[in-house]
Amino acid sequence: MIHPLLELGGRGRPVLLAPANGFPPATYVPALRPVLETHRVVSLPPRAMWPGIAPPPDLPGSWDSLADDLLEGMRRHDLPSVIAVGHSFGAVALLIAAVRDRSRFTALAMLDPTIAPPAFMDNVREKRRRGEMEFRPLVQGARKRKSRFATVEEAFEYWRGKPLFADWSDDAVLRYTGAMLRPLPEGEFSLTWSPAWEAHYYESFHTDTWDEIARLDPSLPVLIVGGDASDTLLPEAAALLRERLPWARHVGIPERGHLFPQSAPEETGEILSGWLSGLAPLPR
Repeated sequence: MIHPLLELGGRGRPVLLAPANGFPPATYVPALRPVLETHRVVSLPPRAMWPGIAPPPDLPGSWDSLADDLLEGMRRHDLPSVIAVGHSFGAVALLIAAVRDRSRFTALAMLDPTIAPPAFMDNVREKRRRGEMEFRPLVQGARKRKSRFATVEEAFEYWRGKPLFADWSDDAVLRYTGAMLRPLPEGEFSLTWSPAWEAHYYESFHTDTWDEIARLDPSLPVLIVGGDASDTLLPEAAALLRERLPWARHVGIPERGHLFPQSAPEETGEILSGWLSGLAPLPR
């Protein structure tokens, strides 16, 4: 299946969700519950979750391809102009897509987008020019990810004990477990999000984001939400975003890190629903 569309529920104006690397769209449903009351929420998951997809290329690519896939998926599924909500690299992919085809977007919400300060972006470019790898721990961690489990219970206990999920509720980890497991014919479970593709996305970190930000249409309503304790959207980048996008709404979630949509779903949902309620209604 090419460009699969996931229906997450709700009715009304379409909201398109683009998740973070390694986090299936279903893990965002608790944060989107207020949105689902008034909107139809769908997701065009990245190739890591496409059934039967081939392994990723051996060489790093570009998050430009994520934006291309989103736009092509919107065309294939006849999605009209959408309200886009993206988290982490999903937010950057939507940003690129909105710059390339403004007509497809009525608003853009970026949740802790993977946007580094310009000096960091320049450093990554220079390392790539020299053939050096950036984000080695993330890439190696993805490739070494445990990818088979005997039971759902084993997977839950395994992930429940990981520091990454320390501030998640049991319900959130259980939802992640259900979304990440695919049953195998022999009775075990594998991952729905390919570790090889996860590593490929880290290797393909997008370094031209500030160029896209400069080209973003000022008439597009934009929301930027950051975790005040995030290790991804750092204060320097967040401050520069406020300077470069003065018309956007900028919100911080206290004491929360990069994964606040899963660890603080109530706060995230309240921010999103409040922002959505202030958007202009569709023309009749």
